[in-house]
Amino acid sequence: MRHRLHAPAALACLLLWLLSAQAAHAQLSAPKLTPVAPNETQTAAIKAGVELHEKGEFDAAISKYQEALKENPDNVLAMYELAYSYYAKKDYAKTLEIVYRGAQYKSEHLGGFYTLAGNVLDNQGNAQKAIEIYKAGIKLMPEEGLLYFNLAITERGAGKLEDARKSAKRAVSFIPDHRSGHLLLGTLFHNGQYKTPALLAMLRFLTLEPATTRSQAALKVAQEILGSGVTQGKNANEINIFVDMSAKKDEGDFDALNMMLGLSKAASMSEKNKDKTEVELLVGQFNSFLAVLSEMDTKKFGSSFTGKYYVPYFVELKRRNYVEPFIYHTHRRSNLPGVEEWLRQNGARLDEFLRWSKAYRWPRVE
Repeated sequence: MRHRLHAPAALACLLLWLLSAQAAHAQLSAPKLTPVAPNETQTAAIKAGVELHEKGEFDAAISKYQEALKENPDNVLAMYELAYSYYAKKDYAKTLEIVYRGAQYKSEHLGGFYTLAGNVLDNQGNAQKAIEIYKAGIKLMPEEGLLYFNLAITERGAGKLEDARKSAKRAVSFIPDHRSGHLLLGTLFHNGQYKTPALLAMLRFLTLEPATTRSQAALKVAQEILGSGVTQGKNANEINIFVDMSAKKDEGDFDALNMMLGLSKAASMSEKNKDKTEVELLVGQFNSFLAVLSEMDTKKFGSSFTGKYYVPYFVELKRRNYVEPFIYHTHRRSNLPGVEEWLRQNGARLDEFLRWSKAYRWPRVE
């Protein structure tokens, strides 16, 4: 049963919340202290704490971190893990207390402390203060991709969708293998009616994470885009193709590609392809799509993020003839007939594609 606070208690809680929000902004400043690395005993205590945390035993984990900090008050790793456990158990006041302490040190965990502070404020319903904290952290650490990612999440929640897209782009630019970053950006593109950018972002996510529950949701968006612009006509041999010529162009002019999506989908519905499996049709459709993308004038992309970041990867993927392993790999959770069989029979081909993809050098796009 929920209990309603009496007015004085409610006022006290509100005052405490406001003070914590103001304190977060005031106390997080440029670090000046130098941390002291943990010794073997402290490292063992921290490791034990992490294991307990992963089991959900947060109080026991906190005890281990406090053990390490009692021996070494300048142990920043213990501070970070301690703050993280307090955050996990939703003790936000203690989280911020440890964050302020840890953020005074020049360490690799500084970005994590700023992220936790912003997360606390966002969870408390103070999105604007959280945004200020993330931006303050970014000012100190302009290449900290996770700060951009968390900033994007908060901006999206606050309805600042254009800002969220910009922040998500920065996140994946600094951390090309950040799965959640690509999923977030793909979702923002999709909700903003950016068809081709959404498709490429979702497919990049699926390359990194092809076989989870999240993969199914991303795959649904990708399949929706690949199948868009085509409807069955009144007659059995009649197909209608629609292209929105008023589509947004700030991520590049993809009208020709959107037309190709319709044409290639229509081709897959033709009589000559009736004996092909659905996944075989997808391979053919995506091959056609990338053939057009590869031949497009780069001026069509302008200085867009999609044109500079995602397009070169997929053009190179097509050039190396990796479309087939790419489609089968990204459709692991599709339940389409023939996918699992192909993956079992073409392990070497799949490994070759994945090695190339992992080694691909993503550009830093400002």
